[in-house]
Amino acid sequence: MKLNRLLFVIVLLHQYAFAQPATEVFLLNIEKKGTAFNIVPNAKLVNISNNKGYDNQPSFIEKLNAVVYVSSRDEKSTDVFLYNLETTNTNQLTNNSQAEYSPKTTPDGKFISVVKDTDQNLTRISFDGIVTEKLYTSKDSIGYYCWLNKNEIAAFVLSRPNVTLKLINIKNKTETFLTDSIGRSLYKYRDGIVICQKLKTSNWVSFIDRKGSINQWIELPKNNEDFYLTNDGLLFSSNESSLIYCNVNSKKLVWQELANVKEMGISKIFRLAVNQAKNKLVFVAEGN
Repeated sequence: MKLNRLLFVIVLLHQYAFAQPATEVFLLNIEKKGTAFNIVPNAKLVNISNNKGYDNQPSFIEKLNAVVYVSSRDEKSTDVFLYNLETTNTNQLTNNSQAEYSPKTTPDGKFISVVKDTDQNLTRISFDGIVTEKLYTSKDSIGYYCWLNKNEIAAFVLSRPNVTLKLINIKNKTETFLTDSIGRSLYKYRDGIVICQKLKTSNWVSFIDRKGSINQWIELPKNNEDFYLTNDGLLFSSNESSLIYCNVNSKKLVWQELANVKEMGISKIFRLAVNQAKNKLVFVAEGN
């Protein structure tokens, strides 16, 4: 039974983490004028990963003024890397045989959390990379997650036969099923969670409360399940080479184009994130 679970996890990890070809993490400076977002005039697209292999899952670490992401170098398992926004230097935070994914800041702002190893356990790592502490191992395997508070996460869990969304209390070690058929994007918002709801004909950005009640917000572009949501309700996503956004607090949700980066050599955008000041945006795309 344990062997079957391990094989299942390995197959799913390959499906969700390595389905894309070699990817890079790019950085753009953006600005807001009134209610509209644009690229800063004459801003250049910066490849901050600059690696032939797999680079993905970027997020901002505000305390360090850095972007954290995972990268596979020399065909090895994924490690955590930090790009300093001020110095433009890149540092490798971890270096081991156990793969790490989905780096984020912990709620106290003092650590970087990841899902780690074939068990996909939730682990935290000190900012210097020296201290590693396992926080929780799920009954199934955690694929993606977001922090709800210091004791709870919402997790995209690799269950059989479908992926599911669970509330996990890492202190009490309890797991509560909310729904299934979700995508990899999920964020805390007010008293609930914003997810990619995967339907038969399309994917939606939807809000789900702690009782499992779902409210659909806006349809995502075709074949897209990636978006980023800020604490104040600004939603960023993409449509092939176009960066798009909307405000979830608007009475009518309509996507607006921030920029089309096709002329910068980008054909399709995947994962993305925006910093708290909303003047920097990172995204994942095939290398150029």
